[in-house]
Amino acid sequence: MRRKALWPMLALLALVAVAYLLLPKGSPTFYGTRLLNPRPVDFTLEGAGGPVRLADLEDKVVPIFFGFVHCPDVCPTTMLALRRAYQALSPQEQERVQVVFISVDPERDTPEIAQRYAEAFHERFLGLSGTPEAIREVAQRFGVYYQKTQYRGPLDYQVDHTATTFVVREGRLTLLYSPDKVEATDRVVADLRALLRGF
Repeated sequence: MRRKALWPMLALLALVAVAYLLLPKGSPTFYGTRLLNPRPVDFTLEGAGGPVRLADLEDKVVPIFFGFVHCPDVCPTTMLALRRAYQALSPQEQERVQVVFISVDPERDTPEIAQRYAEAFHERFLGLSGTPEAIREVAQRFGVYYQKTQYRGPLDYQVDHTATTFVVREGRLTLLYSPDKVEATDRVVADLRALLRGF
């Protein structure tokens, strides 16, 4: 009786295994937090050479970090992590990835200053700034919070801000990295390569 009852169970398990093998495989598992419904995002901000529109980078995978030049810790740490990931890519892959730094301190960080800061981490990184109103609008689109703290004067203060790294692909916000996750270079590189392959 036990043996007879076992055969249907084994047959069912075999069918499940065959079905699993025949099913089309889905997207890879990402290390970063993947948005199940990637939402379109666009903006235009000022670069050192003039206006830069995110839509003009639609053929690239675009990691974006909001920070400020005088940031003592999380900003340089994150930008260094992005440099490590970028440098781990092949030259052909690097051509299709554009790292963007956006200043949330437009009163001190002009487009030229933001660009110099970005280039200090890699010559191909892009630094952007703009008017306080423009920065506020773009930050809101990404859900980025920022506020001046430790205020001692018009040019002497810190800025508390969201430290998430956002990744845009084909004009859509696709992945998010917390500050600790972006430092895992190998896993970030694997995610970028998956995005470059189109999943």
